[in-house]
Amino acid sequence: MIQWKTWQRFFAGFILAAFLFSAGASTAEGFNMILSESYGSTDVRNVYDTNDEFQGSDYIEMSRFYALRAAGLSDMNRYLGVPDQENKRSEPGKKRESMPVLAPREEQVLHTVKVTATGYTAGYESTGKKPGHPQYGITYSGVKVKRDRNTLSTIAADPKVFPLGSILYIPDYGYGIVADIGSAIKGPKIDLYFTTTKQVFKEWGKKEVEVQVIKTGSGKCTEKMLKTLDQAIETYRFLPSTILEEAI
Repeated sequence: MIQWKTWQRFFAGFILAAFLFSAGASTAEGFNMILSESYGSTDVRNVYDTNDEFQGSDYIEMSRFYALRAAGLSDMNRYLGVPDQENKRSEPGKKRESMPVLAPREEQVLHTVKVTATGYTAGYESTGKKPGHPQYGITYSGVKVKRDRNTLSTIAADPKVFPLGSILYIPDYGYGIVADIGSAIKGPKIDLYFTTTKQVFKEWGKKEVEVQVIKTGSGKCTEKMLKTLDQAIETYRFLPSTILEEAI
């Protein structure tokens, strides 16, 4: 098997990506303009034109996504010019840029469920575990807890209602993937992960919300799935159906 060097894989991916979406460049520019104007709005659905004028840009972005992956460039942010969020967090005096995720399209929503949603942390007050415990911050599925309003967060649910790996869109919270369970979580209840108890009380507490189910899980949740989904949201600001099918 030919062992390509990084620059060779990048060049091949660049050529393939350029070929796939060069014809739709103007459409992509229009789509990006709509996105930039919509980020200040609470109604994120308005980024989609009712006449489907800009829907072609989804194909353009997905072409770039798959072209780079086919070339072996899994770390898309590095090659697409997306700022390294981890590095940005480490720079003194700089906050991570926050860009709201987009709500799923209507045709993506399998169904809606009214649930009681509470916030929880990985700490002793929620899990009975303290830092230093071998399972601290580890969910039932085996992945680490994570909260990222810009991509995807781990949540807990009753697997009889939402199997592990299910992806929900929760208003005012974002996309959540069911990675954990709990003895007190039975029926239409979910627990939303937050990093600190302060965030739980300030940002959420306890609410009755209607969540949108966009993917029913297969009973598992892995770090590989999380990485793929995170990269997709960072690229599109929502989760395209084709990537959901591939990841779950």
